[in-house]
Amino acid sequence: MTGARRWAPLLLCLLQSAPGRPLLAPPQNVTLLSRNFSVYLTWLPGPGNPQNVTYFVAYQSFVPPRRWRRVKACAGTKGLVCSLMCLEKQDLCNKFKGRVQAVSPSARSPWVESKSMDYFFEVEPAPPVLVFNQTEEILIVNATYQLPHCVPQPDLNYEVDFWKEGTKNKTQFPATPHGQPVQIPLQPDTSGHHCLSARTIYTYGNPKYSKFSEPTCFFLEAPGSTWALLLPLPLLLPLLLAVALGPVMWKTFRGNPWLQQTEMPQALVWQIWGHGTEREGYPRGRK
Repeated sequence: MTGARRWAPLLLCLLQSAPGRPLLAPPQNVTLLSRNFSVYLTWLPGPGNPQNVTYFVAYQSFVPPRRWRRVKACAGTKGLVCSLMCLEKQDLCNKFKGRVQAVSPSARSPWVESKSMDYFFEVEPAPPVLVFNQTEEILIVNATYQLPHCVPQPDLNYEVDFWKEGTKNKTQFPATPHGQPVQIPLQPDTSGHHCLSARTIYTYGNPKYSKFSEPTCFFLEAPGSTWALLLPLPLLLPLLLAVALGPVMWKTFRGNPWLQQTEMPQALVWQIWGHGTEREGYPRGRK
């Protein structure tokens, strides 16, 4: 076996130099893998190939007739990955595999096939996207998914982690079926920035767990804090009305002649001053 590997590069060079049969080095590490509910064919360039190499991809389903079908989206691609999801006449309920070929303007490589995949048994789930809203005493969390359009809705559960930002003490809630909310009770001292994260549990066959989603952090007010702010308002209302209506009432009072102070007559003023008092220019009364 070691000898065959030693002679393989020499044989490839001889084939490339043979007249009428130019060949490129075949792609390496051709692999069919699943990620986030999708399937991809990946590969590496063949050693010694020129820079202007492109690739063509085909797939084969294990349903008769077992023929290879070109993947149009990856025809002539310069990349090293090709999506094999939702293809023409593809049946995800049956095994399938892919293959790739390197092509240049003057040569091409042999086709290299991947191993087969059974989608529903080998698919790798994606973490959910969380949607949440807060009521007075409960935080309601729901999981959403963006599945490929050709994939029927699978049986999925999800687990939610909830914690206060900056701490390592996380509360994990039991697995919940997709479509049902997780209800997190808020304690009276629950306030400040908190975070949510979740992972998917794919339950077809042996359970598979996705990675946890990136934390979603937000600010929570303690239950009842809104009412605590609203309760003083009825007590402050009379004071606010007095401040607002005070200038108007004062102007009305100043402009009403019935409410103004009546001026005293001059004679009455003289009598007040003249009673028991000697005024200049007036004779003193007889005793």
